[in-house]
Amino acid sequence: MKDPIRGFVVFVAIFLSVYGLAHLYIWWRLLKPLELTGATLRFVQIAFLVLFVSFPLIHFWFRHENGWLVAAANWFSSVWMGMVAYFVLVTLASDLLRLVLFRHVPDGPMVSGIVASIAVVIAIYGLIEARRVGVMELRVRVPNLTSDLRVVQIADVHMGLVVRGERLEQIVNKVNSLQPDLIVITGDLVDAEALHMEDMIPLLQRLKARHGVFAVTGNHEFFAGVGKVEVFLKEAGVTLLRNRAISIDGLQLVGLDDPVAPRFTGQPPLPITGIMERGKPTVLLLHTPVTTLKQLKALGIHLQLSGHTHKGQLWPFNYIVKMIYKQTPYGLFTNGDATIYVSRGVGTWGPPMRVGAPPEITLLTLTP
Repeated sequence: MKDPIRGFVVFVAIFLSVYGLAHLYIWWRLLKPLELTGATLRFVQIAFLVLFVSFPLIHFWFRHENGWLVAAANWFSSVWMGMVAYFVLVTLASDLLRLVLFRHVPDGPMVSGIVASIAVVIAIYGLIEARRVGVMELRVRVPNLTSDLRVVQIADVHMGLVVRGERLEQIVNKVNSLQPDLIVITGDLVDAEALHMEDMIPLLQRLKARHGVFAVTGNHEFFAGVGKVEVFLKEAGVTLLRNRAISIDGLQLVGLDDPVAPRFTGQPPLPITGIMERGKPTVLLLHTPVTTLKQLKALGIHLQLSGHTHKGQLWPFNYIVKMIYKQTPYGLFTNGDATIYVSRGVGTWGPPMRVGAPPEITLLTLTP
C-alpha cells in the first residue's frame, strides 16, 4: 500500500500547486484590476481563500464524512472548481485577443465583468448539459453469435456526494426503458468519496436485464476500497467480474481489473490468455482504454467496452485526452471484426458539469 499512498501524496501536491496558481492568476487578472479597498477588499480576500480551500478540504480531508452540509459544501466547491477552469481559460483568451487586436483596451472593471460573465454562462451551461443523459445507439457485429443481443453499457457513474438519489434513479429508469438483454457497468460506478453506499442498493437492484447485470472495477473502485465495493455490488445484485470470464447465451464476457489494481493489490496483472477461451464470440470489459485494435485482433476479442476518459468532460480538455489515449480516446474504433467503444460516461468527476461531452448511456445491438 506504500505505492498508492505515495501516489496520492504526489497527486495532492500537484493538484494544490496547479489549483493555487489558477487562483493566483484569477486574482491578478480579474480581481486586482477592480481596485477594491477597505472592508470590501478584506471580504473578497476571505471569500476567495475559502473558495480555494473548499474543494481540497472536502475531497482530501473530509472525504469520509456524510450529511447534507458536507454534500452541499461538496457541490458548491465542485462547481467553483469548474468555474475556475473557465475563469482561467476565458481570461487567457481575453488577454490574447487584447494583445493581438484590442491593445487600446486596458484592464479594469469592464473587462473583468465581461470575462467573468462569459465564464459563468459556460459554467451554467455545463451544469445543465451534465443532467441531460442521452442514449447512444450502436450496432456491432460479433461473429458466431447465436442471435442479436441488446447490451446496455453504463460507464463512470461516480456515485458519491454528487450522483445519488434522484440522479441515480433517473439513470436506472432510462436503462430499464431500453429493455436490455444484458447490462454492463464498465468501471467507476462509485466515486472515491463513496459514502453510505447501502442507501443506493435498492435503486441498483431495480436494474433489470434478461441475462443480468455485470461490472468491472475502475480506478475509483480501488480508491474507494475495492473490498467494500465488492460487498456492496453483491448486495445490489451486480456480478463483479475481476479477471474472469463467463458465458452468456453463447457470448463470452470477460472482465478485467483496471490497470491501477497492482498498485493496490500488490499482485501482477493476470494474462488475459489464461482467463478466456479463444474461438468464441467475445466481449471484453475494461475500464481504461489501454489496449489497441491490433491487440484485440491478435487475442480474438471482438468487442471491448471502456470508459474512464469522459471525453475530457470539460472542453477543451478533450484535446488532452486525445494526447494521453492516442489510439482510442473516446468513441467507436473498428478494424475488421475487432471493435473498441469508449463511452463518454454518464456521471461526472470533480465539477458536476459537462461542456462538449454530454453524458450517455450506450445501447449496443450485437449481431452475428
